[in-house]
Amino acid sequence: MTSTDETARYCTNLVAGLADAGVDTVFISPGSRNTPLILAFTADPRMRDISIRDERSAGFAALGYGKTTGRPAAVVCTSGSAATHYLPAVVEANQAGSPLIVLTADRPARLRGTGAPQTMNQIDLYGPHVKWFVDLDTTDPSGHDEGRLIATTAETLPAGPVHANVALDEPLVPDLLPMPRDPQEWIASDVAGTRERSVLGRLVGKNVLIVASGRQQAGFREAVTVVAQALNAPIIADPQCWVTGHNTVEYGDLLAGIDNTLDDNRPDVVLRLGPIATSKSLWAWLERSGVEQILVDLTRLTDPLGSATTVIEADPTVFLRANVPDTNSDRSFLDTWRAMDRTVGAAIAEAMAGFAFPSEPEVARSLVSTVPSGGIVYVGSSMPIRDVDTFANPRADITVIANRGVNGIDGTISSALGASLAGSPTTLLVGDVAALHDAAALSEVARLHAPLRIIVVNNDGGGIFSFLPQAESDIVDAPTFEKHWGTPHGLSLVAIAEAFGVAATAIDTLTDFIETVSAPIEGPSLIELTTNRDENVECHRALREAAGTALS
Repeated sequence: MTSTDETARYCTNLVAGLADAGVDTVFISPGSRNTPLILAFTADPRMRDISIRDERSAGFAALGYGKTTGRPAAVVCTSGSAATHYLPAVVEANQAGSPLIVLTADRPARLRGTGAPQTMNQIDLYGPHVKWFVDLDTTDPSGHDEGRLIATTAETLPAGPVHANVALDEPLVPDLLPMPRDPQEWIASDVAGTRERSVLGRLVGKNVLIVASGRQQAGFREAVTVVAQALNAPIIADPQCWVTGHNTVEYGDLLAGIDNTLDDNRPDVVLRLGPIATSKSLWAWLERSGVEQILVDLTRLTDPLGSATTVIEADPTVFLRANVPDTNSDRSFLDTWRAMDRTVGAAIAEAMAGFAFPSEPEVARSLVSTVPSGGIVYVGSSMPIRDVDTFANPRADITVIANRGVNGIDGTISSALGASLAGSPTTLLVGDVAALHDAAALSEVARLHAPLRIIVVNNDGGGIFSFLPQAESDIVDAPTFEKHWGTPHGLSLVAIAEAFGVAATAIDTLTDFIETVSAPIEGPSLIELTTNRDENVECHRALREAAGTALS
């Protein structure tokens, strides 16, 4: 049995190791068994400790913090079923390559399998969804080294979640807390990029299309721009890694969705950087095109399209910096793509003006164009991220983040909360179903007075399902579709937010929307816009038809 002093000393050293490796924030889920960890975190002056009562919400808050900063936050819970509520955030962190440290307190090993209260098997709880699992031994004096290793494993590329299980015996409160260790400098080793100069060098003289996606490392925009300019290659980039400049194609999803556009303007080679793109039209073409594709990504996953002819396991930013090719003198391929992009952009602007506000494409477009410079735009999965990808114009002065690892709607408000607590005012664009799924997080948003503005597009149900075959199938009648896919709820997000203590209002004019969204974010608020699911489908169809007509 470990003594209370030994346990306290171990936890103090563990936290010091985390802090020495750069971890500065912990989200704590209240409990008893995790008391020694809580005491250690709160005693270390380098740690910012944030209490989030709901474990599921705490996990996503830590995830959002990690996505925003690129550094892992720790999240700490008590023993038993509490740890299971972190799983959705762990899965997202794993597939999105986001750093996250999960510390689960546990009952002593002698109680495992005995049916003792609040005791379950927490060994390898998250299975293949973590980079590393370790069952920590609190009798081992090397807690400091373990803390550093946990932190650097989570952050080292490819980043991801690390789960450390900590078995803690009673008594849980020591008579005296150990003094925190003196800080020690710790520099994590970098993962070297793969040098494949011949790969990009042989692309000179060819028509190259660059497709970039996913949340990339700092410096990616500059690195990909240098390579694109050298190759005279157009760039289609997801919102999370938007690129601006002469090589940028802003309406790649619309162009890919117009019949024969990609086939008629076929590249010789596609350079894919990062995970699968948001645009279904684009990745569906890549999947069937047979065009040569070079995939550069540093991940534990394989090519989901199965169409890459060359796979280079490297961080795209590091790879691009190390492999700038010679200059391609032929600009005709780039000029063609830029001309098509301008034509489609003009058609969309004209057609969008014909729809009454709020239309969902206009909400996404106006929000991105007017949010304050330097802030974060967190975008929910389902329709919001698709509308931003399709209709919004890229900006280099904002950061766009989304939970696109598994593309789930769970924990969206909590994730944006974590992003806002990383230091930048945050605007969240989210649908009503996702907002309702995470409504309890509004109480934490209010309590922490987070600099978070939540924009909810309320179409009274699952709007994305209206675009799927179920909505038009002869074997799915309208009442069945509404019951199981449409799922109308009739709830007001304004009323729900106010009940949790968040200032909220409904807006129905474009002028009011732009004025509200462009104002500085000084605290929590929620804005609700009411749309119609059927009208939304027609709006999207009309905009795509306008783009196709203009291009033809």
